[in-house]
This record gives sequence, structure tokens and C-alpha cells, in this order.
Amino acid sequence: MRTPPRIALGCLLVAAPSGQGADTDLRRVPEARQFFVHDFHANRLGVECSVCHVPMEQGSVELARPGHDHCMLCHERDYLMEPTPVFCGQCHSDFPALGSDALLPFPLYRRSRPILFGFSHEQHLDPERRIDGKTGFRADCTYCHHFDEDGVFAKFPMHEQCAACHADPGIPPHLASGSRSGDCRGCHVPERIENPAAFADLQAIPQHVIAGVYDNLRFSHVAHFRVRDEYDLDCVRCHSAVEESTGLADLSLPDMLDCVGCHDTDRGVPESLRISSCSGCHLEERNGPVPASHSRNVKPPSHNESFRVEHSEPARAIGAKCYACHLNVSPSASAADQCASCHQAMRPTSHTARWRDTVHGKFAAMDRTSCAICHVADMCIRCHNQIPRSHQPLPQFMGHGHAALARLEQRACFTCHQFEDSCAKCHLG
Repeated sequence: MRTPPRIALGCLLVAAPSGQGADTDLRRVPEARQFFVHDFHANRLGVECSVCHVPMEQGSVELARPGHDHCMLCHERDYLMEPTPVFCGQCHSDFPALGSDALLPFPLYRRSRPILFGFSHEQHLDPERRIDGKTGFRADCTYCHHFDEDGVFAKFPMHEQCAACHADPGIPPHLASGSRSGDCRGCHVPERIENPAAFADLQAIPQHVIAGVYDNLRFSHVAHFRVRDEYDLDCVRCHSAVEESTGLADLSLPDMLDCVGCHDTDRGVPESLRISSCSGCHLEERNGPVPASHSRNVKPPSHNESFRVEHSEPARAIGAKCYACHLNVSPSASAADQCASCHQAMRPTSHTARWRDTVHGKFAAMDRTSCAICHVADMCIRCHNQIPRSHQPLPQFMGHGHAALARLEQRACFTCHQFEDSCAKCHLG
């Protein structure tokens, strides 16, 4: 039997397709909004999805929006008799309906309700992070997300992209022109699409995650891709959250810290696109000082005194953004290399004047691996070939001065000395 291919569908931000026509004021038929057509037909009547949703052409996995001919199978009486606002208001924004130009987008309120809720990027990403030779970006991202006509936003994938893997019967949910309701419900939950306010877990999902865009911001993917080599850009450079995301609840779009890493530095970004130039990003006029979140010179609240000692774990985490402020850290470096690139240039705060004389020996005896991040193997030898300052004057230290230090931390003595070579000369008896 053929082994199913590895799913590599990419960074799928799941949200509503744009639909037809402009956004409309649905308050014109408010009574229609209280009736949830999919919930009623699927749960109350048990109607199969394939009764209304048929392929756009024979064998296609792209489904057409139901038309009057589909509804007439059951609702002939509603068409022949006088239509009601509730009936027409499921698809039309005006009553009486004026034609296809007044069709509502689905889901209602374009770009504000997601089609998928439980999509996992973590399960779909290519573990080998292979690159698309045509675009220079990760193949699992570019396969699913294509640019819109003006190249500003990356469009959401449709059935055509998903079918590349899910058309295989061995990869559930099965996606084919003859899929049944059980297959459809592997991705779609109509009750949630129509009435998300009834589900508490959906109310916490930020609006920009569902829509895929931030309000009142000017942004272009293509403009960033043109300089990807110069600034070491990749999809996951900004969309770092997708690599561990298992659903909309833990998925996020780039935040200000991602932008600050490039736009608040002297890395050759034009003055008009610096963080200090509000009009470079904001559509509406902004005045006043730059907020603290827009600067890498303001220490984050998480960077308290304990963070100085316990930051190793968050610094090694996937998506860590140390590079935004610490310019000696490379954005493309692995987690381990990020630590090394920073600590080779920045002396730890523990390395005070007292550290060299009395403290470092204890730490070196407990964990030499940490020392090796910055120090080479012969660092200890080069330094300890000289008499430590704590051992001076040497005759006095050898006579009785060393006793207090030895009783306090004998292990530190054995960093350089051995009992047979040093202690036994006097203390054998």
C-alpha cells in the first residue's frame, strides 16, 4: 500500500473568504439574523452538506454557493407564495431581494467570522523547512498562501490547496467532490460559523486573527519580500507563532516587537519607514510621542531582576525575539547560537569584581558547561597559572590564611589543587 504523503500545507491563517459584493448593513433584515440556517438544516433536519453544496464543475473540490435551484428542492412553496424577510434574508441584504448584487458574503460580516476553528499549523508544517526555489521562501507557506492581485496580503487557502493532501483517502478528513457531512465536519462547524457568540472559547479570539489583517494599518508583503535577502526575512521571521499553533486561540499575527527589530534600527531602513514616522504604517493621522511598544530602547516589563538570571528558557524558545533589541543576536541563528552570540559580546551581570576573586570557582565546579559558552578550554589554565590575588601574600596564605576559605568551600580549592599534590604535604597526619 502506498504510504500517504507528509502533509505540508503551510501557514494557513483561517478566516472567511471575501464573498461577493461589499459589506452590507444587515440590520435591514434583523429578524433573519435570529435564524441559523446551517444549524437548522444540519442538526434539526439532518440534511447532508452535499445536497446544497455541489462542485463548481464535475469532479472539482471547489464548491459553489447554493442557488435558487438548490433551495427549490424543498422550498418551492416559499418561492411561489409571498417571500418573507426571514427566508430571503439568509442570502440577501435587502428585502425584497433586488438580485445577486445584494448577496451577503458568507460567513456574515466579511472577514469577521472564521471558516475553520481548530486548524493546527503545527501538524501541517514541513519539519524539514524546505524552501521553494521560485520564491525563496518556505514551500509549506507559499503552497497554501498566494498573494492577492496587488500583492499586499496573502490570501487564505481554499479546497484546491487542501485537496493536494486530503484527497488521499488515507489522510482524514477526506476531501473530494463526493464528500459527505462527516468529511465536511472534519474541518467545518456550521453552528460556530453562524453564531460564534454562543461559544465562550471563540469570544477570546482577537478580531485581527480571524480577519488576517489589522485595522487602519498600511502593509505590503511584496514590499518586504523584495528586500528579503538584505534583511534576512522569511515567513516565520514575523509569523513565528504559527510553528506551534494548534488553533485560532493560540495563533497571532506579528506584533510591534517584530516590526521594531528592523524599523527602529540603523539597518538602512528609509526614514519614511522608520517607527518614528507614523504615516509609514498608519492610515489615519497620528500625533504625539512614539509609544513605548514602538521602541527597542524601552526595557520590556518581563525584564526584571529575576529575568536576568532565569532568561535562558524563554531565550531558547521557538519564536524568541531577542534580536529585536540585542543587535548582536542574529535573527536566523538557532536557539543555542542566539545565546552564544549574545553572551560572547555581553558580560553577564554576575561577573562583578568579586566574581573573579571568590565566586567563579564554585560556579565553575557546579556547571562548567555554562562557562564553556563563552570561555575556551585553556581559559582556566591561562589564568590559574598565576597566583590568585586571594592567595597573596603567599607565605601567609600557605601558613594559615587558606584554612578559612578551604573550610568554606573545599571544592573550589580542587579546581586547581589535588589533595595528593598540595594538601598531603602538610595535612597527611
